[in-house]
Amino acid sequence: MQTAAIVLCAGKGTRMGSAPINKVAFDCAGVPVVRRIVDNMRAGGVSRFVIVVGHRAESVMAALDGEPGVFYAYQSVQKGTGHATACGLAILEEVGFTGRVIVSMGDKIVTPRIVRELLSRDELPGSTSAAATIGVLPNPGHSSKGHVIVRDDRVLGIVEAKDIARARQAGVTVRICDRTFTADELASTPYLNAAFYAFDAQELGRALKTLRMDNAQGELYLTDTIEYFARNGRVSAYAADASEMPTFSTKLELRAIAHQFLRKSSAILAERAGTGTATEMVLASFVEKYGDRSCIVASAPGRVNLMGRHIEHRGGSTNYMATNQRMIFVVAPRADDVVHIANANPAFPEAEFRISDYVSCSAETLDERPLASTAAWLDFLETPAVRADLESSRGHWVNYVKGAVLRFQAAADMALCGMDILVAGDIPVAAGLSSSSALVVTTAEAIVALNELNLSTREFVDFCGEGEWYVGSRGGAGDHAAMKCAQAGCITHLKFKPFEIGEVVPFPSEYSVVVVDSGEQAKKSEGARETFNARIRDYEAALAEVKRHYPEFPVTYFRDLAFLPERDRMKALACLTGSVKGVATFGIKECRRAEEFLELLKQGKFEALGELMKASHDGDRLGKGEYECSTKCIDALCDRLNATPGVLGSQLVGAGLGGCVVALVSNRCADSLAAGLVADGYHAFICKPSEGSRVEY
Repeated sequence: MQTAAIVLCAGKGTRMGSAPINKVAFDCAGVPVVRRIVDNMRAGGVSRFVIVVGHRAESVMAALDGEPGVFYAYQSVQKGTGHATACGLAILEEVGFTGRVIVSMGDKIVTPRIVRELLSRDELPGSTSAAATIGVLPNPGHSSKGHVIVRDDRVLGIVEAKDIARARQAGVTVRICDRTFTADELASTPYLNAAFYAFDAQELGRALKTLRMDNAQGELYLTDTIEYFARNGRVSAYAADASEMPTFSTKLELRAIAHQFLRKSSAILAERAGTGTATEMVLASFVEKYGDRSCIVASAPGRVNLMGRHIEHRGGSTNYMATNQRMIFVVAPRADDVVHIANANPAFPEAEFRISDYVSCSAETLDERPLASTAAWLDFLETPAVRADLESSRGHWVNYVKGAVLRFQAAADMALCGMDILVAGDIPVAAGLSSSSALVVTTAEAIVALNELNLSTREFVDFCGEGEWYVGSRGGAGDHAAMKCAQAGCITHLKFKPFEIGEVVPFPSEYSVVVVDSGEQAKKSEGARETFNARIRDYEAALAEVKRHYPEFPVTYFRDLAFLPERDRMKALACLTGSVKGVATFGIKECRRAEEFLELLKQGKFEALGELMKASHDGDRLGKGEYECSTKCIDALCDRLNATPGVLGSQLVGAGLGGCVVALVSNRCADSLAAGLVADGYHAFICKPSEGSRVEY
């Protein structure tokens, strides 16, 4: 027998907030809701699908991209579920479909078993010849669902809750199948409408033509077709299990459903048994500490910026690649808002905090987000309570996790769930590969996944960057953007103010990146943080001074200075003095180098790339450069690398004052270079561009 389904996805879903996508396109444990619906129905025996779209139609279609047997019907004006069903049925009629058709709402994920049973059998009288079968649920006595009216073991129709309320208020009765019912009688029916139906397609078409809009909502109700079928004795009911057809109207309800789809940590661990990977190790540690819990695995890579240092927070561009090293979290949701975090490395003490002790959020007041803006978040970070908390825990690694959690909560329109987290990773600490930002990004991936936040990439990156401000720094979001947007085998050009993912260019196969840890750590909890912030203050002072002297220059962000005509650039620098002039000089040159790097990479001029790297590092040299965030050790290491055959160029990585050096090296020399450095006591490794941050369900 032919089977099809009409899934109604045109609604606005206003209780989901002002999301840029239709609510059925929201992720549910890593899979869009509408794709889960289609997958389950397909497993239950449905072969054709008509998705009725309207509001944010493009997001629904994108979520189903590649799914076979899917057609779309557009409901241009929302006139109710009956009208939406008619739009979908018209598509089936066009292709000559005459079989059994399921009709379901797009906010309901029904199990394959329910689909099979609804298509194959009916549990109340009138079974074999029923042209309509409706799913019913027990009536708890208080519900906004439609009420299924049954008398003498016969389904007579469905009355919506709003129409029962209207009848009660008006003091009138309601006639269904030539029987009269009071509002109390309608409300006391033992069954509620599960909003999941199976119809004979041709009979449904005839029934839809009988619908009228004389009801409480002035719409064409699909439920009114049931009286049509009842008058012909051809409707039956199927007693459904509510746990097998979860429905959502709010983000909190969607989150609860999504948590049901998470797998046990033991199941994920079994897939990786014997692989010897870091993920296997951290999963085993998680089970030992927290037990066998439903969980996700989130990870983020280290990063290397090959050109465009110290400028992304000024609007400059960067050229990033992700490294092979990763930060890995195994995370289980909690019923409360406590975040407990432990590390597989005992050198990092475990910690715990309650989100609501810092930031509160009412699920009933979606628009009341007092800390959502960047300015409000900055004010929050300056409050005595936050400053005292940070001072008492200065240097503790959990502050990066806490900063991310609190920033995302401040911007969220619902209370985030708590988490139990087990962490492992092999990104060198305080080495310039941004292990701290990897903590922030991995935390953010877990927050977004477990709370179904469905943020844009720009929002994700911005909140990560601002979340790291919690530790006291005021840097940009370049590292976080690199980790989120990286692609395996490629260099990603990122733009800022506004954030934009630029060109993605393949990394040259004949070259590698060798990363060398200098052994010097730049700890943001100590003097390095103030040095970094001082450079930012110099940038801000430079921009303000240029605007004061030359208000006619078309300059909004510092990076705009770099692309003024040369004469105007010289004027701008001439009005500056001291460290402000030095920092501005470096920033202008680096903004230009970041753009030149991209063009040279595309043209395959790799030797020229190496020269740019050398020039960039010269601007950071201790005692000689304009920006001066290098160290004697790092300068000496760069000089050694640059003098080695096969090395095109080298420079420090990250914010400086310690950490790693990165070199662009011919593949012919990479292994011997790394081995020689290791023999001399350095931690050195070869990198190829890796993939960005991700979540495994």
